Amino acid sequence: MPALYGRWMPPKSTTKPHSAKTATSPKIDPHGQAEALEATQDLSSKAKPKKRKKELKEELKEQQYPVQEPSRPSKKPKKRKQDVQQDDAAQPDETTPKKHKKILDKFERSSKLGGALLTEELSEITHKEKVPDGLRDLVPIPQPEPVADAPFVPTFSTLPSWLADPITVESSKTALFKDLGVQSDFLRKLEKQGFKDALAVQTALLPMLHPGCGQHLGDICVSARTGSGKTLAYLLPMVEALSNRVVSSLSAIVVVPTRQLVEQALKVAEDLCTGTKLKVGTAVGNIALATEQKLLVKRRPQYDKARAQELHKRADQQWKTGFVERGGILEDLMEMPKDHIPSYESGVDILICTPGRLVEHIESTTGFLLRDVKWLVIDEADQLLDQEFQGWASTLIDALHGETPEDLMTVQERLAKLRLHSRWHIRPAAHRQVRKVILSATMKKDLNMLGILKFKRPKLVVVEDEDGTSRQEVNDGDAYELPSTLDEYAVAVGNGSDKPLYLLHVLLRHVFSDSRPTRPRKRLSTQSDSSANDPSSDLPSPEDSDSPDSESSSSGASPKAEDANTAVTQSNHRVLIFTKSNENASRLSHLVSTLHPLLKDYTKTLTRSSTSKSSKKLLDAFGKGKIKVLISSDLASRGLDIADLTHVINYDVPSGITSYVHRVGRTARAGKPGQAWTLFTKTEAAWFWKDIAKGSTVKRGGKKVHRITVYRDDVIEQRLEAYQEALQKLQGAVEGQE
Repeated sequence: MPALYGRWMPPKSTTKPHSAKTATSPKIDPHGQAEALEATQDLSSKAKPKKRKKELKEELKEQQYPVQEPSRPSKKPKKRKQDVQQDDAAQPDETTPKKHKKILDKFERSSKLGGALLTEELSEITHKEKVPDGLRDLVPIPQPEPVADAPFVPTFSTLPSWLADPITVESSKTALFKDLGVQSDFLRKLEKQGFKDALAVQTALLPMLHPGCGQHLGDICVSARTGSGKTLAYLLPMVEALSNRVVSSLSAIVVVPTRQLVEQALKVAEDLCTGTKLKVGTAVGNIALATEQKLLVKRRPQYDKARAQELHKRADQQWKTGFVERGGILEDLMEMPKDHIPSYESGVDILICTPGRLVEHIESTTGFLLRDVKWLVIDEADQLLDQEFQGWASTLIDALHGETPEDLMTVQERLAKLRLHSRWHIRPAAHRQVRKVILSATMKKDLNMLGILKFKRPKLVVVEDEDGTSRQEVNDGDAYELPSTLDEYAVAVGNGSDKPLYLLHVLLRHVFSDSRPTRPRKRLSTQSDSSANDPSSDLPSPEDSDSPDSESSSSGASPKAEDANTAVTQSNHRVLIFTKSNENASRLSHLVSTLHPLLKDYTKTLTRSSTSKSSKKLLDAFGKGKIKVLISSDLASRGLDIADLTHVINYDVPSGITSYVHRVGRTARAGKPGQAWTLFTKTEAAWFWKDIAKGSTVKRGGKKVHRITVYRDDVIEQRLEAYQEALQKLQGAVEGQE
């Protein structure tokens, strides 16, 4: 039995059991292992082989790796939680599968290799650049050189080139008229009138308008300050070009905004036309339209039997139908002899007019034709284009460039119309080429307004100051330039209730006195600093107003009545006072005459209701010095040229910057000195100092508006009772008129 079952019994292990005291592992018998393996192969066909194999494997494992008796651990110091986490992170993860370990090993080797190469490159760079050892780790990674951006060059412009790049002329530039191509006959006329040297705007325009190499065959816009000689600059070449005319025809039209400016331009034109056959006419709204029609258009009969029969036949048809044309050639036909038709001729060569009356003649005057017009001048264009009187600009341009009415066509025009759209058609006649000259002290850049005038090859001429600071920058909007010889002053008048007394104070102390405003002591101060923008500083403080000192502390005692009378009568100064309306002008004239009776004979009022004849006489007397104080509304602020006017006073603050520029531009003209005074109330102070006095729109060539503080106690000077009586008289006069 033992022999029979011995083959199936596992061999006995020859390994000695190890004791607990032994620390070394026992030796394993390789023959016993082989026998055990053979036994396992023989048992592979028996029942439950898998379970048996598992047990055999466990036995072999115990034989190869015997369990050692754990020794008593020695006490070790406890580690901090941070150290434990670091140790755990340093130990490799034994749970990582083998297939992943290979990949991770490759990654670690490649990372070490790349780090070594990067270290070598950095060391070479630091060695080349000679970086100190302590800063080698701070060397930045080399970067490619940045590519510089190309400068921005816009391919577009918000303004056309002729507006963006104007022709600039320094305001101090002068030249002799003979060097500008003026004819000898006109040189003698200019010398008799006292003109020797041409001013800046004249030196720029005359070569461009005279025939020659410097002539500009196109339209011209001029931006120059008031009093710079613009009127003579366009009238002189115009009269020279038309001086050889024998037959009268309307060849030049000058459009101005006011009747006063019409009279001024008419005077200059008549002086230049002396000795020629040129006729100068005017068209203003204060003369009857029928009277002007007879002066502007000459009507005479012309024999034309066929044409007369045709017109009479058309007139008969209108009478039968009842639709009869009023005006026109058919109405004049009734006054013609048999077989004659009316023929029209112009009575003037140069027409100076206002826009409203010009439109009336274009629409209502038969025979008033613009087919021969070669010159169109628009003075003070900013005001005319802004207000657009009755759409005058569109009406005028359409009449200039449009066709002549069929009934009034000449033979040449009829033939041209018949040849239209045929092989014999030729370009328009030369008389349709009109030269336009647009002038203003505040030239606008509104392309919509300027587009109405239909410019052809335009050029812009800008007169700038010597230092270039007053050059008109067309890209930044409108810039207004004041004469460099103009001194500006501003006076605060409180709430405006005593404004006439402040005006009288300025007249007696500064206008008709030889003393100029100086820096006073204590209470009176001339300022041009930042405090001028503060409305609260416009009035004196209460403690200052109680002080007996006044402006007389710097300029001496207040003048006596006899001294004031002598100063007014003997003074060569003249002052133009502006108000905001005709009613204010009339009332102010009444108050000034009542408060200071001596000024009554030297004070007059210019209102819109004044006739042209009376206005001309008034301006002539004012220019000669017979009248020393002229009170007017904004009517006289546009283009009015009064020789040697010394002072301008804005009794009422102007409505805008443009109005202020034109008001003060009446003085300091043609290089002569002048003063401009403005009386402003507390509510008007902020706008005046911010927009007019310190705004960037008005250029003064480095000058400032001087602020003169006048105290109410000094202004009254025992005139309070007289002022109250004058107000009562004025109220009675107003009620009596009503």
